[in-house]
Amino acid sequence: MPGVGDAAPIRTLAESVARPLNILAGPGSLAVRQLADLGVARVSLGSSVAQAAYAVVQRATVEALTAGTYTALADMLDYASLNGLLR
Repeated sequence: MPGVGDAAPIRTLAESVARPLNILAGPGSLAVRQLADLGVARVSLGSSVAQAAYAVVQRATVEALTAGTYTALADMLDYASLNGLLR
């Protein structure tokens, strides 16, 4: 359920629907534990992760083209870490 961020309507939805409730979370959403306590069965991130990655691409590109530096890439994962995510 996208666009629902307050505890009261989430609890009402969870109690009212006969199916497991899925919440589309993002910045400003309640924490996973809070959502679970309200009866949410699943929390999805949707396209938020890709959008966050695109923001890094934008910052890195602007930095490289303006300052000529690469600090926007400082938090990147090395290949070993990336491969470890797939195990």
